[in-house]
Amino acid sequence: MTREELDRLWARPENWSSVYRCEEDPRVIVPRRRQWMGWTINFAHPLAWLVLLSSVAIVVGPFFVLLAIGIVAMPLLMLVLIASTLLLVAFSHWEASRSRE
Repeated sequence: MTREELDRLWARPENWSSVYRCEEDPRVIVPRRRQWMGWTINFAHPLAWLVLLSSVAIVVGPFFVLLAIGIVAMPLLMLVLIASTLLLVAFSHWEASRSRE
C-alpha cells in the first residue's frame, strides 16, 4: 500500500470515533488525528490488543522487575521508567512511519 493510500484511509472520518478502526489499514500503530499528540492503535487490526498489552508491559515491566528484586532507588527506577517509555515511543514512531510497499 502506498503512503497516499494509507493517508486517504487515515483521513476518512468514519474510521475515527474515540479510537481509530480501519480494517483496510495494515498498520497496527498510526498517528493520532492531532499528530502532535503522538500515535494510537488501529483497533481493527488483529494484533491491536496484543500491542496494547505489550506496550504497557514494555513501559512498566522493567520498573516492577527492579522492585521485585529489591532495587528501590528512586533515581534508578525513574531512569528505567523513562528509558522504557522512550523505547516504546521510538518503536511507535518507526511502526507508524515505515513504508508498506
